[in-house]
Amino acid sequence: MRQSEEVPSARPDGRADAGQADLSAAPSIRRLAIVIRDDAFDRLLTPLTFAWEMGRKGVEVDILFVLWSVRLLTHEGVRECRMDPRYAHREDWLKQRLRRDGDPLEIHDFLKLLSSTGHVRLHGCRLAAMTFDVAEDDLLPEAEGIMDPGVFLQEIAARADHCQYF
Repeated sequence: MRQSEEVPSARPDGRADAGQADLSAAPSIRRLAIVIRDDAFDRLLTPLTFAWEMGRKGVEVDILFVLWSVRLLTHEGVRECRMDPRYAHREDWLKQRLRRDGDPLEIHDFLKLLSSTGHVRLHGCRLAAMTFDVAEDDLLPEAEGIMDPGVFLQEIAARADHCQYF
């Protein structure tokens, strides 16, 4: 993925233009918790991009994959990952833009990228793993393991500076 670049303000008063975030007064995020329930390729891009952006900046990111998305932590699941059917006819268009921008074209490659930051941890929900027959032995090397959702909520999400749900 391309690194976000700093764009100098074009305003004469030095304030940020629309589309630029002025983070000088924003509280810093040191820990981010994300819950992902969707397993459609295009619907995963936002939460995984948020995790990448924060993880590469040193923010500690924990992602819990629940419901169908727990399968994305397995070889079979990443192979079967598809676009949301409503937008399947635009898959080539989307992948052309991802390729142009230097972004991963496969979810497994995205998960490898996240893991490479050393700050992003991928957890499978224990209840989802039971429902969808995902065992610890089935997990990709990038996955931390299977976790009880209550532990995720109490020990990770409750202590995070920010939580997101997709």
